[in-house]
Amino acid sequence: MQHFLRSFWMLALVVSSTSLCAEDRVDFAKHVRPILEKQCFRCHNAEKQEGGLRLDLRASGLKGGDNYAPAILPGKSAKSPLIDFISRDDADLRMPPKGDRLSAAEIKLLSLWIDQGADWPAETDALANAGAKHWSFQPVQRSQPPQVKLAATGNANAIDAFIAEKLNAKELAHSPRADRRTLIRRLNLIMHGLPPTPEAIDAFIKDDSPDAWKKLVDAALDSPRYGERWAQHWLDLVRFGETHGFETNRERPNAWPYRDYIIRALNADKPYDQFIREQVAGDALGADVGTGFLVAGPNDIVKSSDINLTLMQRQDELTDIVNTTGVTFLGLTLGCARCHNHKFDPITQRDFFALQAVFAGVQHADRNLPPTPERVSQLAAIDRRIDALVKQLEPFRSPLREPVNAQHNVERFTAQTAKYVRFTVLATNGGQPCVDELEIFSEGKNVALSKAGTRVTCSSSLPGYAIHKLEHVNDGQYGNSHSWISNESGGWVQVELPAAVPIDRVEWGRDREGKFKDRMPTRYRLECAAEPDQWKLVASSDDRQPFSDQANAQASYRFDDAPAAEAEQGKRWLAELEAARKEKTQINQSALAYVGTFQQPGPVHRLYRGEPSAKREEVAPDTIELLGSLKLTSATPEQERRRKLADWLTSKSNPLTARVLVNRLWQFHFGRGLVDTTNDFGRNGVAPTHPELLDWLASELMDSGWSIKHVQRLILMSHTWQQDSRPQARGIEVDGGGQLLWRFSPRRLEAEAIHDSILAVSGVLDVRMGGPGYDGFEVQYENVRHYFPKKTFGQDDYRRMVYMKKVRAEKESTFGAFDCPDASQVVARRTSSTTPLQALNLLNSDFIQHQAQLLTARLRKDAGDSTTAQVKRAFQLSFGREPTLDEQTDAAQFVDQHGLLLFCRALFNANELLFVP
Repeated sequence: MQHFLRSFWMLALVVSSTSLCAEDRVDFAKHVRPILEKQCFRCHNAEKQEGGLRLDLRASGLKGGDNYAPAILPGKSAKSPLIDFISRDDADLRMPPKGDRLSAAEIKLLSLWIDQGADWPAETDALANAGAKHWSFQPVQRSQPPQVKLAATGNANAIDAFIAEKLNAKELAHSPRADRRTLIRRLNLIMHGLPPTPEAIDAFIKDDSPDAWKKLVDAALDSPRYGERWAQHWLDLVRFGETHGFETNRERPNAWPYRDYIIRALNADKPYDQFIREQVAGDALGADVGTGFLVAGPNDIVKSSDINLTLMQRQDELTDIVNTTGVTFLGLTLGCARCHNHKFDPITQRDFFALQAVFAGVQHADRNLPPTPERVSQLAAIDRRIDALVKQLEPFRSPLREPVNAQHNVERFTAQTAKYVRFTVLATNGGQPCVDELEIFSEGKNVALSKAGTRVTCSSSLPGYAIHKLEHVNDGQYGNSHSWISNESGGWVQVELPAAVPIDRVEWGRDREGKFKDRMPTRYRLECAAEPDQWKLVASSDDRQPFSDQANAQASYRFDDAPAAEAEQGKRWLAELEAARKEKTQINQSALAYVGTFQQPGPVHRLYRGEPSAKREEVAPDTIELLGSLKLTSATPEQERRRKLADWLTSKSNPLTARVLVNRLWQFHFGRGLVDTTNDFGRNGVAPTHPELLDWLASELMDSGWSIKHVQRLILMSHTWQQDSRPQARGIEVDGGGQLLWRFSPRRLEAEAIHDSILAVSGVLDVRMGGPGYDGFEVQYENVRHYFPKKTFGQDDYRRMVYMKKVRAEKESTFGAFDCPDASQVVARRTSSTTPLQALNLLNSDFIQHQAQLLTARLRKDAGDSTTAQVKRAFQLSFGREPTLDEQTDAAQFVDQHGLLLFCRALFNANELLFVP
C-alpha cells in the first residue's frame, strides 16, 4: 500500500503544479503522464513482470493495496482511502511517509481529479489487460486439420494430421502400427485397468473384418469396467477420501455414494457440462450425490473454543473448495490468490473471495438423499415381511423383550396423541449416555426430524465436541459422528413436535452404524404428553431382558419347549427376520451420503493477507473478473450462487473448461498432456505442444454435446495412439522426451491397475459394482484412528481397488508404495517412482503370497501337472502371449528347481505385467 501511495504522492505533486480551478478538467495526458512515464513510477517489480502496480494504467491504479481496495473511488474523493491517507497525521499511515507533506491546495486538487472521475486514457486499459492475452484466456478456435503427408499410416484421422505437421517440421514420422496383440493389451490396460483374457486376444487376432478395431474400441467404451477405471483418475483429481484426515483421521462411512455416482456417470457418458453442473449444484438439479465433489476433501473435525482457530479452519475448508474447483475445471491455481493477488495470473484476491462467497454456505456433513420410488417400494416390502415374521414368531416369544443393543432398538406401543416425547436414561453400560438418532413415528412417517420444525431440549450436553451436539439427535443422520452425549451419568432428551399427532413407535440407538457400543442406555423410560408436564409412560426397559454384551435377537424367543419340527421352522423364521432387518438398515444407510449441507451465508469480506480477523471490504459472489461475471449480489440465495457458477463454468464461451478436460483425457491416453502442466493453464504453466490440436479437440467435445467418449473414441481410432512403442534412433535424437508423439511411450500402470491385474491373473477378481467399500487396513477404533497392514484376505479383498476405502495420509501396505496419492490435495498426474520396496512388496507381501497360491491352484487346474503346460498358461494369463523357446526352457527349469509357487510370485514382479506396452 505504501508503494502505491508514494506513487500517488508524486502524482499529486505533478497535478498540483498546474494551476486549475474546480471548473477545469484535470487532463491526465497533459499534466500527469509525462512525469509518470519519465519517472516510471511502479512497484512490485512491475518492470520485470506484467501485472505490477502502475499508475499510468487505470485498472492497476484502481486496484489499491492490501489494506484498502480500491484506494480510489472515482467521483467520491471523500470516501477514497487515498485522500484519507495523504490527509492523515498518523506517522504509520500518512503518505508520503517521509519528506514534505502535501499542501492543502495539492490535496484539494487531487480530490478534484478524483471527483471528476479520476480519468485515465482508454488505451491504458489495453495495457493493463496484457495478462489477459495469455493463450488459455482466448476463445477456443476450431482449426482445420492441416493438409500434410501422413507416412506409415493406413487409418489416419484429423488427430494424426495435427501430429504429423509437427513431426514433418522436425523430419520425423509416425511409427508403424503396433501388432494386434499389443493393441488389445494396451486398450484394455488403459481403458479398463485390466489385462485382456487369452480368449479375447485370440478372438481379436482372428477377426479379419475391416472394422475389427472399431468394434473392440466400442466394446471397451461400453464395458462397466471403463467407468471403474476412469473414475479413479477423477477421484484423484477431486481429492476424494473416505476418512476426514488430520490427526483423528476418522472414517466417512457415507462417502462412497459419490464414488459410485462418478462411475455411473462415466459409464453412461453423461455430458461433461451436465457432469460439472451436478457436482457444483446437483441439489438444484435432482442429482444430490454430485455435490460430494464439494466436500470430498479433508476436514478437521476437532474444533476449538478458540474463535481464531475456528475461523481459520473454516477458511481452510472454503479455500479447499475454491482451489479444487479452479484446478479441476479451469486449470487455474486460484488458491494462490487467497492472501494476495496472484503473482502470475490476472486473478485478484478479490476474485478469490468472490468465488469463496459462492461456496460460503457449503458445510461438510452427511445429507439425506431424496427418497426414490424404488427405495420407498423396497422399504415397504421389507416392513411387510418383518411384520409377517414377527407375527409368525409370536408363539415362540419370550415374556420379556430382547435386551437393548447399541445399534437399533424399537419401542412399540398403543397409539398416543403426543406433542412432547421424552427419553430418560437411568443407567448405561459405562460413561455418559449417547443417543445417535431418536425417531418418532406417526402413521409410518418419522415426525421427529429437525427439518420438519421439531424442537429438541435436554438435561445437559457434553461440551467441546461438534460431533456430539444436541442438534444431532434428530438431524436424520446416523452414526457416532452425528450423536448427542449427555454431560451427566444419566439425563434426558426431549422432542417437541410442531403439533400433536398420534404416535405408536419410537426407534433409537447408540450408534446406528454399529461401530460403537459404549455409553449405551441400558435402563430407561419413554414418556409422551399432549400438553406440557402431562407425562404418560409408554415404554421402558422394565419389560426387556437384562442387558449383556453377548445379547442378540435370539434371546427374545424360546424354541426349547416346542416340538423339534416347529422349533426348526421358528429358527428359520428368526434367521429371515434378522436378515430382513439387516437389509432394511443397509437401505436406510444408503439414503445417507457425505455430500454436504447448505445454508444461506452471511457477508463475505476480502481478508487482509488471508487473516480471518482482518476483514476489508465486503465481496459479492462472483467469478474471475477477467473472464466474466455472475451478476449476483450478497443477497442472492445460496443455491442460486452455485447454479450460476455451474452455468458459467459450462458455457461454451468459457475458454478453459473444454480445453482443460480434453487435455486431461489426452494425458491418460498418452501419459502426458498436450499441456504438460495439466493443473496449470496459467502463465506459470507450460504452453501446449500442439495448440491447434488442443482447440480442435475442445471444439469436438463441445460440438458433440460434451461427450467424453466421443473424444476418447477419436483418440483411440487415431494412428498416433495405435503406434508401435519401440524406440528409433532419429526420434530419440530429435525428441528424446517423446513430446512430438513419433511413437507410443510405454509407461507403468498405477497401483490400482497393478492390484486389479494380479487379481485377474490369479482368477479371483470380483467384479461386483458399487456399495460400501472394503477395508484395506486393520483398524483400531480409538478416538484417533490407527491403521495397520491387513494380514488375512477374503472375498471382499478380491474386488477392484477403486472400491477399497480410501484412507487419507495412509498407504496400503502392498500397493501404496506405487505412488498412491494421500487424498489430501488435487492430483492430476501421479508420479512414477522406482524403489526397492515396490519389488519387495510384489514378491514377499502377504497379499502377493496369497495371490500366488491362488494362481498356482489355477495353473494346476487349467494345465494339469505338466510343467510345460503350466508355464505356457502362466504366460498367456500374465502377458497375453506364449513364451519364447528360451523363456519356456528357463521357466520350466525354474519351476522344477524352486516350485510353481515361487514362479508365480516372480510373474507378479515382471515388468511386462506392470507396464502399458
